[in-house]
Amino acid sequence: MHSLLIALHAGTGVAALLAGAVALFRRGRLFDVYLGSLTATTVFLALAVAVEWAVLDVGSRVLFTAFTVLAAVLVARGVLARRLLPGGRSPVYLEHVGFTLVALFDAFVVIAVLNAGAPVWLVVVSGV
Repeated sequence: MHSLLIALHAGTGVAALLAGAVALFRRGRLFDVYLGSLTATTVFLALAVAVEWAVLDVGSRVLFTAFTVLAAVLVARGVLARRLLPGGRSPVYLEHVGFTLVALFDAFVVIAVLNAGAPVWLVVVSGV
């Protein structure tokens, strides 16, 4: 179950990143795809953490709780951007969507570096 939830989390994260990048510059339904995918990414992350909670050590629990809170912040920023959308793409809209896209891109870079077997210091540097 955990592997399925992680796969869904990653897949919806990719969808959110791609749809959000297009939604920065074009009007249309892609914003809905972006926000829906961003929300699904957060839900799948929370479920994956919940499924593994009993076997996580304290440090991992703190880390994954922080990741889940960050994911919720990304959804909140997406919702705030949604409220601004009818007025056009303002600088504040671009800040909200841009923040989420940078966070998503950064997450993919960190996971790639981690999966490549890099030392911890390089994983940390790649996330900054």
